[in-house]
This record gives sequence, C-alpha cells and structure tokens, in this order.
Amino acid sequence: MRYICLFICKDIKKKGKPKTIYIEDYKSKLTMKYFTIAELTASQTAKSRKIDNTPSEEHKEHLVELVDNLLDPLREAWGSAIHVNSGYRSPALNRAVGGSTTSAHSFGYAADLKPVNGKIREFKDFVMDWLKDKKFDQYINEFSGSSEWVHLGYKNRSGQQRKQYLLYKHGKYSHIK
Repeated sequence: MRYICLFICKDIKKKGKPKTIYIEDYKSKLTMKYFTIAELTASQTAKSRKIDNTPSEEHKEHLVELVDNLLDPLREAWGSAIHVNSGYRSPALNRAVGGSTTSAHSFGYAADLKPVNGKIREFKDFVMDWLKDKKFDQYINEFSGSSEWVHLGYKNRSGQQRKQYLLYKHGKYSHIK
C-alpha cells in the first residue's frame, strides 16, 4: 500500500517527539465527494461469513473512476443522499451472493443504489434520464421479491461502456431501451 505524508505534529498530551501522520494515497482522498471506499466495500454477507472483501489497488482505482464519473455527479444532480447496497465484491463474496462471474462489481466498476429518501421509482426514472449524455456500461432496473434498486455500471470487465438499459425481474434480463 502506498502512503503520502500529510503533516507532522506533536502529541500535545504526552509531550512526545513529533510524529508523522500518513494518509492513504488513493486518488479518492482528493476526488470522491459523497462516497468512500469503505462504503463501496461494505457487505453484511462478507461480515457474517468472514469473507475478505478488500479490493486490490487496481480495483480501488476502478471504484474511484466509478464514483468520480457516475456516482458523485449523480448524487449532485439527484440532490439528496444515495445508499450503496452493494459495490465492490471480491471473487469469494461474488460467489457467496450468487453474482455473475463477469459482474462489474468484481472489478470495482458497479454499484447497486437506492435513494435514502425512499423514492425509488422517481430515482429510477431520474437516473435513466440523467444517463442520456453520460458514458456508462449498464443501468439495470432490478427487482428481487419486494426489494428494488438501480444497478449502475461504469465499465464492464473489458473496459467497455455499452450504454445498456436493462430490466432484471424474476431472474431474467430484458432490454428496456
């Protein structure tokens, strides 16, 4: 892991020697406005099954691309908070949740989203319209039981941006645009 020195300070309470404070050298510290790497890698499944969901440096860079190019601008345009249900998934976590072996989640290029204000149908329509002039790979309007969310992929595993609009319902995909 790479680090850069942020500043040097003294521990005032202990009156000790100056110490160097480091921060992670991810572009995310400088660019990501509304989302964090921790939020994009959090997983209840990983936690409960003790699965390591730590992304590689390359996958962290992909997450930063996803946020800088889609998620932060979307959050800004939407005007209120957006919750990430699922972001990066390690291969083990992806298997555990039954994800596709080609899932953009496993490469750090996708996130499943819900608006915090609960207006999911409005959010889905808004995202579809907002994406018109954006570069992206997939918008998937997803349903599972009584739950629904938006899957937003910046690139696929090959780095392509196919601008696909899909519906996923009852275990099947269909094109909606």
